[in-house]
Amino acid sequence: MSDLHKAFLKRVKHQEKSLGLSPLLEDSIESPTSLNRVDSDSQLVTNSSEDDVKSKDEILMDAYHQAIRLTFPIIETYECSNLGISFQTYYRPPSNSKAPIFVCHHGAGSSSMTFCKLAPSLTETYDVGKNGESPGLFVFDMRGHGNSTMPKIVDFSLGSLTKDFEFILKKFLSSHNPKNSIYLIGHSLGGSILTNYIIENPECEYNFKGLVMIDIVEETAVKSLIAMPQYIKNQPKSFPNYQRAIDWHVKHVRLINNIESAKISVPDLLMKTQRGIVWKTNLEQTQPFWESWFTGLSENFVKCNTKNKVAKLLILSGHETLDTNLIIGQMQGKYQLIVFNNSAHTGHFVQEDIPKQLSISLIDFAKRNDSPAEYMKQELGFIPKWGGKINK
Repeated sequence: MSDLHKAFLKRVKHQEKSLGLSPLLEDSIESPTSLNRVDSDSQLVTNSSEDDVKSKDEILMDAYHQAIRLTFPIIETYECSNLGISFQTYYRPPSNSKAPIFVCHHGAGSSSMTFCKLAPSLTETYDVGKNGESPGLFVFDMRGHGNSTMPKIVDFSLGSLTKDFEFILKKFLSSHNPKNSIYLIGHSLGGSILTNYIIENPECEYNFKGLVMIDIVEETAVKSLIAMPQYIKNQPKSFPNYQRAIDWHVKHVRLINNIESAKISVPDLLMKTQRGIVWKTNLEQTQPFWESWFTGLSENFVKCNTKNKVAKLLILSGHETLDTNLIIGQMQGKYQLIVFNNSAHTGHFVQEDIPKQLSISLIDFAKRNDSPAEYMKQELGFIPKWGGKINK
């Protein structure tokens, strides 16, 4: 292990300690012993009365709406008349022009609020001097998800989703005109969409500094699609209340391990109707487009770039088998790899399960690529010996 690598790991451990963290543990993760029993109909058994649940549901939804308002001061709808889609967006501006802006894209069946708990963690990690400094965070719901609408013709192809992102990004940058560096963060399918965007726009002159894919490997993703029909079939068609929906995600299928994050992200996936609490997104409609989502992802991730030279980071929740393109790319130093493999409480939704640890990785990645020489000197204690500049 090199001195540089040792210094980096030492810094990460120091930041975790300063934030009051044990390695890969979040305060709000529930232990398996606290899980309720599930009956044969996959309905969670609780001892609460219906009236009690209703009052808890009202409290839960009030907290959900308040969390969104406090986290994102700017909430806007972008109307795309050509497509007939309204895209819901949320923006937490940076404190100044030097702080980076993270533009995040969620995956299939998720929503923008999967990144909600990441926002305060990014600020806490970035503002080490307690000077009120904070990075920016821009998130949005892709078509047919969250509070964005669907066009008349159902189309979830990678090409169409990429064009959606191109429209949203252009609208965001023209509306707010930020001078900051921009880092693209994509979870699951979102990572594939962002990679495809850069592949299709190599001449782009936006101030992109980095591309981050969270928990997505082409080979693993393609294999996982085989199990998707059964997963969709086993999904409850509705829930009697939002609390049951959260319990299903956290305690039954364990998609999310952080209850505090689930209280925000899960309600955003659902809507209240006469039939109960139902899903906003019909995942069955996405099935005809699955083949287009991940084909060629690994090769594209390794080779994609723009005029400004985009640094790349792949973050995984656990050790997965990297395919040939990723293995060669890593050996050639084409991207950085981080694996959170020391905790049973870290699943596919890394940004929800361990937002504090993920924030440390993202902020270090941004600082290192925004100002490499300064990062080496101030953060790691190294002074470059080759002319004072570091090649990216």
